Amino acid sequence: LKGEKSEPGEVRVRILNGGAPDGSAQKELLYLQTEAGVTKSENAGDAPAEIAKTTLEYAPDQADQARRLADILGLSGSAMKPGESVTNAQGLPTMTLTLGKDFKGAGVKLNASSGQTPEGVQKSTADKVACAK
Repeated sequence: LKGEKSEPGEVRVRILNGGAPDGSAQKELLYLQTEAGVTKSENAGDAPAEIAKTTLEYAPDQADQARRLADILGLSGSAMKPGESVTNAQGLPTMTLTLGKDFKGAGVKLNASSGQTPEGVQKSTADKVACAK
């Protein structure tokens, strides 16, 4: 994941749903286009098979785009699959993001902890001593 990163507007990706809840590819597309600036993205429908973990397949010359998208999505290095690019509707090479069963929702980083502190509960840290009320 180290190295140059493309600007979000230069990233070309098609999104497949490979086991995420129905509608996830479209919701992620909307997030990428409206919130993350990845305007060259498209919904490519359902993947041929369900997968457990979200993956990003990219060609070697797309590594800078892949690093940017991985940063936006919170993808780990193990989710990145060097391989072939696919040609999009405009005839341009594009990466393939396949949302797996681990997909947490549009705009939610995959590496984000799922545990949020419930409202009204004080967080404690190792450097502070506090008594419970």
